[in-house]
Amino acid sequence: MSEHDKIRELLALAAAGAVTAAEEKQVAEHVRSCVSCSNELDTWRPIATELRRLPTPQPSSWLLQTTLARAEAKLTEQAERDWNRRVMIFVVAFAWLLTIASWPVFHFVSGRFGSLLEPQFSPTWISFTAFTALGWLAGGVAAVMLAVRHRGERRLA
Repeated sequence: MSEHDKIRELLALAAAGAVTAAEEKQVAEHVRSCVSCSNELDTWRPIATELRRLPTPQPSSWLLQTTLARAEAKLTEQAERDWNRRVMIFVVAFAWLLTIASWPVFHFVSGRFGSLLEPQFSPTWISFTAFTALGWLAGGVAAVMLAVRHRGERRLA
């Protein structure tokens, strides 16, 4: 696309005052040397002036209230999602910390605190692992059930 064609596309916008300062400078320089673009710019100026005189349409109060309500609902939903994400991160971190902290406690209660760093596949170790896995599974199922219930409540609201 030539420089002339680029400037020609900007003429209507320049007449309306909707171009950047750099573009306005380019148009002004080009119009000084190009008669056809100068004539076209002169044609656009009265149109732009008349368009400025038209009243600006105002949105109805119903549209304004509906838009504000939707925006507020979206912001509330986003804030709730962010809060849920933070709570879930905290709960997962706490659960991992609890799991890791319960391992020495389990060894201390079972009287095998000295063998804490020597993992052995004993029935108590396997039962503790199964208990921990069951706890994580139950927590996951509870989280999914709460999410489904919460989603259903939001649909009703």
